[in-house]
Amino acid sequence: MDEKISFIPKRNLSSQPVSRGGGGGFVFLSFLIFVLSAALWGGLHLYKNYLSDNIVQLGKSIEKQKASFEIPTINEVTGFSEKISVAKKLLAGHKSFSNVLDFLQDFTMKDVKFNDLNYSFAETGESALALSGTTKSYASLTAQIQALEKYNQVRQVSVSGLSSDGRGMVKFNLKITLDPAMVAYTIK
Repeated sequence: MDEKISFIPKRNLSSQPVSRGGGGGFVFLSFLIFVLSAALWGGLHLYKNYLSDNIVQLGKSIEKQKASFEIPTINEVTGFSEKISVAKKLLAGHKSFSNVLDFLQDFTMKDVKFNDLNYSFAETGESALALSGTTKSYASLTAQIQALEKYNQVRQVSVSGLSSDGRGMVKFNLKITLDPAMVAYTIK
């Protein structure tokens, strides 16, 4: 029994053919993706540094601009701006009755005479006129109502209390509901 049993092969391993089957393309693609990822990471890192430097420079520029402002002048302009804002709010809420009188002057027929005027302003923003008057005939009263209804800022016209006095005149009461824009204050 000179023979020894060995599990190590006796032939030369280098003489066996090495198989290079298709793995080279995958390795190349992997390497290419790695290089691209590294380049992208480096580019993003440089861009981040550029943005950080830019932010610092802009901050310094803003601080220089702030230092160049004259604080008393800024306070004066700000105070004046607030006063203008308050004045605008006051004027926006102001009601102008003179617009209603101008409306009556422009749209009252010459045969119609108003004896009493009562003006009211509702919480909803609508204003109303309660008028009592006289006219020569029912036809002139109808013409007056039609003239009022044609005006775009009149929402409603209602008639009541129709009667005839001893002199042949027609007595009437009118209630005119007006658009809130009519009484809004406007600078002319």
